[in-house]
Amino acid sequence: MWIGLGVMALADWLSKKLSPTVASAGITLICLAAVPGLMAKEGWDDHNRAGRYTSRDFAYNYLNSCAPNAIIFTNGDNDTFPLWYIQEVEGVRTDVRVINLSLLNTDWYIEQMRHKAYDSDPIPFSLTYDKIIQGTRDYVPFYDRGLKGYTDLKQIVDFIASDDPEAKARTQGGNEINYYPTKQFSIPVDPAVVLQNGTVAPEDADKIVKQIEFDIDRNYVMKADLMILDLLAHNNWKRPIYFAVTVGSESYLNLEDYFQLEGLAYRLVPIKTAPAPDGQTGRVNTNGMFDNMVNKFLWGNMADPNVYLDQNNLNMTMNLRNNFSRLAETMLNEGKRDSALIVLDRCLEVMPDKTVPFNLMMLRIADLYFAAANFNSMPEVDSTGMIINRGMELNDAKSKAAIETGTTILHKLADTYENDIEYYLSLKGTPHYKLIERDMGQALAVMQELIRLARNSKQDALVKELEGRFKAVEQKYYSR
Repeated sequence: MWIGLGVMALADWLSKKLSPTVASAGITLICLAAVPGLMAKEGWDDHNRAGRYTSRDFAYNYLNSCAPNAIIFTNGDNDTFPLWYIQEVEGVRTDVRVINLSLLNTDWYIEQMRHKAYDSDPIPFSLTYDKIIQGTRDYVPFYDRGLKGYTDLKQIVDFIASDDPEAKARTQGGNEINYYPTKQFSIPVDPAVVLQNGTVAPEDADKIVKQIEFDIDRNYVMKADLMILDLLAHNNWKRPIYFAVTVGSESYLNLEDYFQLEGLAYRLVPIKTAPAPDGQTGRVNTNGMFDNMVNKFLWGNMADPNVYLDQNNLNMTMNLRNNFSRLAETMLNEGKRDSALIVLDRCLEVMPDKTVPFNLMMLRIADLYFAAANFNSMPEVDSTGMIINRGMELNDAKSKAAIETGTTILHKLADTYENDIEYYLSLKGTPHYKLIERDMGQALAVMQELIRLARNSKQDALVKELEGRFKAVEQKYYSR
C-alpha cells in the first residue's frame, strides 16, 4: 500500500514540476520500476530459494540408496532431472544407471540405454532396435492361450519379440500384432549368485526362493513395461535393480512382494515378503537403511527456519517420515531398541515441526516412541518375528525421554488439528464447506487416534486432556 501511495505522490509532484511530456516519461519509468519492485517485495518470502538444497540432496539420497553398478527406475521430471544433474555436474555415483520410465516408451531413449554412460555399463536389453522402433510393440495385449502355471520370463519376452506368424494375433481391424499368452511369469534364481554378489545377505540365505513368481493383472503392457520385463529376464541377477519409492505402483508390475526398502528406493530381491496389513511395500533392510538414513543421507537444510520449503518439498517429507517410521518399527521388531530411538530422533532432527509442520504421518512416529519406551530387550515374538509382547515398561532415562517426546508430538498434533477444525467449522453453512468436508472428517479422525495412542501408552493424564479437547470440538461440530 505504501509503495502505491508513494508512486502516486511522486507522479503528482512530477506533473506539477515538469512539462507534460517529460512528466509522462518519468511516471512511466517509475511505474515500470515500481511494479516489479512491489512484486518482489510481496512475493520474495515464498519464492526465495536461498540455502535450499533439497532437490540436490534428495538426488544424492536416491543414488546412494543403490548398491554399486545398480539400475534405478524413476518416474517423472522431479525424480529424474536432479539425478542427472548430480551425476553430470558433481560426479556423484556415476556407476548407477538412471532409467526414466516415461522416456522408456521411446525407441531413441532405449537405444541410449544400450551404451555405457559415465561408469555405468550398458543395459542388457535383448530386444534389438528393429523390435522396438516407434510404432512397433508400443502396445502389447494379452491373449489367453491356456498356459498353466508360471512360465519363464525369458520365454515370454522371446515370444513377444518373435516375428513368426504363430506368435502374432489378428486384431478386429485385420492387423497382426504381437501379444503375450499368459499373465503368470517366473524368474529363476541361482542362490550362489545372489549370495556372492550381495543381492541377499548371508543371514537371509534361508529365505531365498527358487524363482520369483509374479502375475500381471492387466490385459496389456506398454513399451516401457516390456523393456522392464526384458531387463528382468536377461539381467540374471548380475546388476542390482531398484525402483524409486515415488514410482507409481502400476510400474511395479506386481513385483512388490519381492521388494526390499534400502532408503529412497526398493531393491528387487529373491525373498518373498507377505503384504503388510497397513499396505506398506516390501521388507526393510535394516542394516543398510540405517546407515543410509542416519549417516549418509543429506537433507537440504530442511531444518533451517530461514529456508523456504514449497509444497513439493513438503509432499516429499511424507515419504521421508514414512521411511523413518518403517525403519524404526522394523528395528524394534528385531530387538534393536537403541537403534530405533536413534532413527526416530534423527527424523525429528532433520524435519522438525518448526519447518516441516507435524501432520498425520507423525502419528506413527509418536506411537513408535511409546513402543520403544515400553520395550523389553528380550521381547516375545511369534513365528514370523513380529513382537507380540514388549514386556514391562523400562524406567531408564531413554524410556522416560521417549515418553516425553511421544507426548510432545501428540500435544502438537492436537493443537494443529484442533485449530484446523475451528477453521473448518467457521465455514459450516457456506458453499465452501463442501470443499473441506473431507478434511474435517480426517481432522476428527486424527483427534480420535491421538486419544487411542495415549490410552495404549497408558498416559492417563494425556488421555483425559485429549478426550476433553475432542469433546469440545465435537460439541461445536454438532451445534453449528
